[in-house]
Amino acid sequence: MENTAVSDLIPEVRIRRQSVYYYIAMILWPAYLFLLPAVFMRIGWWVIFYLIFPGLYLFTWVGYLMHESWHKYVPNVDSHFFYNIFALMILSDPQLYHMSHGSHHAQVNTYDDAEFHPLGEVRSRGMRIIYHWLEVVFGVAFLFAAASLTVPRDPRFAKRYRFWKLPLSVLSWVIFFVGLGYLSHLVFGAALRQVFLLYFLSFWLGSFFLHQSQLIEHGNLIVEGTFQQRNVRTRNLKPAGMAEKVFLFLTHGDSREHVLHHTLTAVYTRPFPGTVPLPEGTVSITMGDYCQLLWRMLVGKVDKEQFR
Repeated sequence: MENTAVSDLIPEVRIRRQSVYYYIAMILWPAYLFLLPAVFMRIGWWVIFYLIFPGLYLFTWVGYLMHESWHKYVPNVDSHFFYNIFALMILSDPQLYHMSHGSHHAQVNTYDDAEFHPLGEVRSRGMRIIYHWLEVVFGVAFLFAAASLTVPRDPRFAKRYRFWKLPLSVLSWVIFFVGLGYLSHLVFGAALRQVFLLYFLSFWLGSFFLHQSQLIEHGNLIVEGTFQQRNVRTRNLKPAGMAEKVFLFLTHGDSREHVLHHTLTAVYTRPFPGTVPLPEGTVSITMGDYCQLLWRMLVGKVDKEQFR
């Protein structure tokens, strides 16, 4: 289906209405972090439920809105402003994602994808097992850490990467997180070590689940074929049971029809599931299928597909 036809299915007025969520997320995420120590002091380690909702829900939302700001999907917001704000709000160096996400689309499901495979192909099975365990346990935080070492030196990006911008990002993180945590400490009386631990748990949980969504879509999948063949092999999570429905809710449905994001990159389809027909050959999996996929990763196996 051509993009023009798809655009008829998703009128611009529906896309413009998405702009309000950018402002809501920008307010709710700092508010959640500010109140997190207070919730802990009131209910103790039952705070895990607050970490999951709204915490995890908001973290993944900010991550996806950062992604959608990169694509400039919503015409009536300042995409550059929101991209940088959302990136800094989830401890991401804006330069890394800004440079590597284009390669994710151009080289999807190959080792040349600088966002998903910042170290390229890890040939040693032993090292691959270590890499995959770190990737699964620490999620996008591990990938960002690896990308911070490789992207600035990658010939595709080295001339555009500016090392002097990283200290500005670090300063922004300190002002935002330390300032917010210290203010919460002053207002609610929580110990600073408790604030640090709660922020760490919140970011780990968000990083972990955000990457599980990405692994459902692309994890352990290397496709040798044309650009179109590689795109259409992107996996999707079908809402088959309660586990799938809860996961899709907490991760804003990104994995439900993710193949459309790669086959129709210019069209904003994520908030409108069921609106655009899926391409022929679409791959849909359940959480059970994903668990099997995850096991193959953790024992160092690679799923390779070859088209002739």
